[in-house]
Amino acid sequence: MFTFKDNLKIKGEYFGSIESGGTLYIDDTAHFEGDINVRCTVIAGNIIGDIIAAEKIEIIGNSVIKGNLKAPIIKIADGVQIEGRCHMIHNADTVDIFTTTVSQLKKSVSIV
Repeated sequence: MFTFKDNLKIKGEYFGSIESGGTLYIDDTAHFEGDINVRCTVIAGNIIGDIIAAEKIEIIGNSVIKGNLKAPIIKIADGVQIEGRCHMIHNADTVDIFTTTVSQLKKSVSIV
């Protein structure tokens, strides 16, 4: 298992799993085989393996993913191919404005 601290960009081929509290970028030239467990990831290449992100998975370009996705936010661009399941996990920091009472909403909103 490979770990890193902040940000990592992968180009070319990589075989193995990655785990980090940082952000992982998979370049459009990359072929990745292994599982990913990170804070955020932006994917433009091809992946065989499961992807878990604590905050967000964003898949762009003409990526091909063969594996499951799990994150609070999953963004998938036109042209992306996925063979697997997408699971949106609950993020405790989000508020559903349609089912929350006005008083609860006022407590969760901060004005900048």
